[in-house]
Amino acid sequence: MGANMRAKYAVVLGLAAFIGLGSLNSSFAQAVRTTEFDQSNLDWTFGITAAAIAPDGTWGVATQPYTSAAIAEAIAKCQRKYEPKIGCGYRSVIVRRGWTLLSRCGSENVLVAGRWQSDVEAAARKQESAQRVYVPDMPPCVLKLTVGPNGNTATALR
Repeated sequence: MGANMRAKYAVVLGLAAFIGLGSLNSSFAQAVRTTEFDQSNLDWTFGITAAAIAPDGTWGVATQPYTSAAIAEAIAKCQRKYEPKIGCGYRSVIVRRGWTLLSRCGSENVLVAGRWQSDVEAAARKQESAQRVYVPDMPPCVLKLTVGPNGNTATALR
C-alpha cells in the first residue's frame, strides 16, 4: 500500500472517529446507554421460576438464580404438601420473568409457562382442548395457580 493510499485511510478513519465521538453525546446515544445498561431491563438478572406438580394437583413453586435449584426447591415444596413420597415433579415447567398457570380439570392437570400472560392463557386453552380429545368427559378446568413474572403467586387455591 502506497503512502497516498495510507493518507486516504487516515483521513477516512479520522472522519469516522470524529463523527462517532460526536454521536456519543446525542440524545439517541444517551437513550441507548440508559436502556441498554439499566439492570432492571435485563432478563438475565431475574431468577428462574419453576413449578412442579403431583398427579393430584398438589404443587410447589420456587424462584432461584439457577434452573436446577429452582426445580429442586419447587419439588421439595410440593413434597411437603403431598403425602406419597413419589409423584411431585411428574410435570414441571420453568420460566424466567414470565407467567405460569396451573388448572385442574377433574383428575387432569394443565400446566403451562411462558413469557407473556396472554400467550400462557392461550397455551392453557390449547392444552385443555388437546386433553379433551383423549378425555372427552373431562370436567371444566378450574384455575388453581397463577405465578407472575417475579415469582409471586397470584392465585393459590391449593
